[in-house]
Amino acid sequence: MTLWSIELSEFDIQYRPCTTIKGQAVADFIAEFASAEGEGAENPQWSIFTNGLSNRKAGRAGIVLKSLEGGEIECMIHLDFPTTNNEAEYEALIAGLDLAKAVGAVNMVVHCDSQVITSQVNNKFECKGEKMKKYWEQVKMRVAELQAKMVQIPRGENEQADRLAKTASTE
Repeated sequence: MTLWSIELSEFDIQYRPCTTIKGQAVADFIAEFASAEGEGAENPQWSIFTNGLSNRKAGRAGIVLKSLEGGEIECMIHLDFPTTNNEAEYEALIAGLDLAKAVGAVNMVVHCDSQVITSQVNNKFECKGEKMKKYWEQVKMRVAELQAKMVQIPRGENEQADRLAKTASTE
């Protein structure tokens, strides 16, 4: 890194680390982008792939939205607070549903590799703990609004969202 710094110093180039983007700013950008391109078109059906990761200090989330026409939106989120893996998965799911709503999606399939989260959302597992119940209620409300179907997929089929979650800023 020092060698590159010396080489680039003659060009007056400075390194600035990538900063995190607030979720609402991303949603606003996507809403503006989608309305500009998709005016007059039917709402496309989207597939959402989500993945959340956590450690003691912070969590990360990766979301990939795909339309049937081949359009794709990728989003990385840095959660700047301590989370469990399940909380990070719920954060990714909520962000994915909010992004889908911002682009005007109505009917969609949500793909998640967490058996716990998909089973709770599909009412197969009971949600325990006040914090988890609040996440569950937020997701259920969004799923009902968007007519979303929740599907569990093997971890290997969720590579793109997993890659985004792993590369989300941890600083």
